[in-house]
Amino acid sequence: MIDLQAANHTNRELELMLAGKKPLAVFYDEVSCLPHEEIIPEARFAPYVRSGRFVRGEETYIGEYHTGLGREMKIQYVFFALTEEAWRIPALALLLRVRYRMNSHHSEEVERMESALLGYTEEEVDAWCDHRFRRKT
Repeated sequence: MIDLQAANHTNRELELMLAGKKPLAVFYDEVSCLPHEEIIPEARFAPYVRSGRFVRGEETYIGEYHTGLGREMKIQYVFFALTEEAWRIPALALLLRVRYRMNSHHSEEVERMESALLGYTEEEVDAWCDHRFRRKT
């Protein structure tokens, strides 16, 4: 059985990428909350981008209408990939564009693709989807 807490990459992205155990990290939030180093750790990743070890990408997607903002949400995504895994950035960006356009935030298929792009193993993805979607096995 997979320990989902132990398998989670959250707050360990840089450590895992430097160890070659994670090919892609993604951070995001509503643009009104940015810049914020605790949300998108640009400064922590910047030396590795400058050195060429990582590549960086970013995209903004329009989300649902937010009454508190008085507008549709604008979600800023920042991607960091190992240079040899740079193809994952446009792949995940495409997946996110489709997800936002189709409003399919809770699709198991999309969750599986996103998790695979982020570097989770098939076993970890299966365990996560079993948990998240309460699928019977």
